[in-house]
Amino acid sequence: MDTHTPAEYLRANFEGSDRLAIVAINGTSKDVMQRVRTVERITQEDFQSWLHFLNKEHYEIYVSMNTIREDASGRKKSDIAQIRHVYLDFDHDGTQAVRNMVARSGMPTPNHLIETSPGKWQVIWRVEGFQAPQAEELMRAMVREFGADPAAVDSARVLRLPGFYNHKYETLHSIGVQNLSAAIYTSSQFPGFAIEETLAPATQSHANREPKAHAALSQSERDWAYAKRALARGEDQETIIKAMADFRSDKPDPEYYARHTVTKAAAGMDIQGKSKDAQDKSQQQMSSGFSFGL
Repeated sequence: MDTHTPAEYLRANFEGSDRLAIVAINGTSKDVMQRVRTVERITQEDFQSWLHFLNKEHYEIYVSMNTIREDASGRKKSDIAQIRHVYLDFDHDGTQAVRNMVARSGMPTPNHLIETSPGKWQVIWRVEGFQAPQAEELMRAMVREFGADPAAVDSARVLRLPGFYNHKYETLHSIGVQNLSAAIYTSSQFPGFAIEETLAPATQSHANREPKAHAALSQSERDWAYAKRALARGEDQETIIKAMADFRSDKPDPEYYARHTVTKAAAGMDIQGKSKDAQDKSQQQMSSGFSFGL
């Protein structure tokens, strides 16, 4: 499996006719650009040149890991056509957490390991035969087991696209990919813990679960960090709230807890502080002089 370029990575994981969301987010201006196009279109030279241009202008480049319906223009859960991947996102002590996960008996070998920044990893499995709720329950179970980011349980989520740079740090980080397997997995190939966890009552208390050695942060701290990261990526607030409420079923009122957390995080980041005029001006500046037909 050759994935040395972004185009090769996409071709290795999708069909040419698959429709994906490409999202570019400027970490400084908070501008968000999204295109829903086929893999065939995204991998063409002019589209790739446009993405590399954006990346040089400090835009972070992301791609949806599941396909978008033919009649959809966005990437809400209801827009997902087919589940092609399940994934985990490890931010806290990521390298050791990934080692622990790979060492777990019965875990299928990931197809890809992507180091998004030093010590932080995205772990990706190609799958088939999954419906969105089943894939999300599996990811929630793996999050609980291995201490991954609870944000990575949304079937409409975007992940970083290898072959570009992460600009969030003082030193540029080139986002590379390690290819470990070419297999395509079914639900039966994941360990039994996934079934046991997904069938557990939603009201099960976290206090009753056996503590994990990786829990250096409290879950509330993880929730707060997740909200800030998701908002910075341009995720819709209602989508973030829904994902957090689903994950924090241990709370007496999960939706209230999630909404309070996300609203406070957004206020702290001044998400609403940028005027529409400034956004329109930025979009005009970015589009001038470039006519890639994207």
